[in-house]
Amino acid sequence: MRNAKFRFIVLGLLFAAGCGTQQLRSREYSLATDTPNPSKPAADAYVIGTGDALEIIVWKEPTLSGPVKVRPDGLITLPLINEVQAAGRTTAQLRQALEDRYKKYVQAPNVTIRVTEITSSEVFLVGQVAKPGAYPSTGHDTVLQLITRAGGLTIFADRHNVKVVRRENSKVREYLVDYDAIIKGDLKQDIVLRAGDRVIVD
Repeated sequence: MRNAKFRFIVLGLLFAAGCGTQQLRSREYSLATDTPNPSKPAADAYVIGTGDALEIIVWKEPTLSGPVKVRPDGLITLPLINEVQAAGRTTAQLRQALEDRYKKYVQAPNVTIRVTEITSSEVFLVGQVAKPGAYPSTGHDTVLQLITRAGGLTIFADRHNVKVVRRENSKVREYLVDYDAIIKGDLKQDIVLRAGDRVIVD
């Protein structure tokens, strides 16, 4: 009888432990050095988006140079050449377009483009959420905020193993986040997301 009670207590404790929230878990592995990094493309390969802030420098032409903001319609406005499509172009493509346009006014124009603020980057949410998809990254959104923006988890979601996959140069780090722990106030689980992060809810 005593053994039966002991086994019952042990089973109860194991069951309670299995139902409890888990700690934040992570692992890291290396990639080949030539593997492209979608969250950190080469400078000339960055695709400009609406809301991005650019610094346009026309060599030896300070009156034609200065900061611009990409409007919601994807255009920027510059001296002499007026409106130019920027969103959807790489920085290299925009530089070439500006040099072609400025040839009418400047001899052999040399244009430099710096992206000073990126507001068009995205994080990606897939799996068992109400509205999966790409969401704009502000740089300070957390897992809870992103899932809330997506309408919450479905009833089939694995609430204890929300995966955040992050590219860090030649390495990939995976975090396993316990959503229920966040709801209960474990803020260390509610990690801040970066542009390019993939959040996967199985």
